[in-house]
Amino acid sequence: MNTIIRRPATNPTETMQEFKTRDLYLSTVLKVLGVPFLRCEVNGNGRGIFVFAVSQKTDGLIASFYNRELQIEPQKLFESWKTLKALVFSRTNNVYE
Repeated sequence: MNTIIRRPATNPTETMQEFKTRDLYLSTVLKVLGVPFLRCEVNGNGRGIFVFAVSQKTDGLIASFYNRELQIEPQKLFESWKTLKALVFSRTNNVYE
């Protein structure tokens, strides 16, 4: 599940776009590459959903991820993966699929 949605921002004249995904690996890459992480939600089935702010580079990074075009420093990648994994486990009572 990958979704871009619009929601009202704090300023009534603006809207904020959010990108939601259950993909831990994509979320890890987005976080390492500087896409603003907003929160971890839990859906109705108790599964974790990562929410990021959509920036100008988000679409390009997602495409590059799926096209295997990215190069990322391994230690940063694993540190971010451990952090997000711990976060989703703590929010979902240790259930992640």
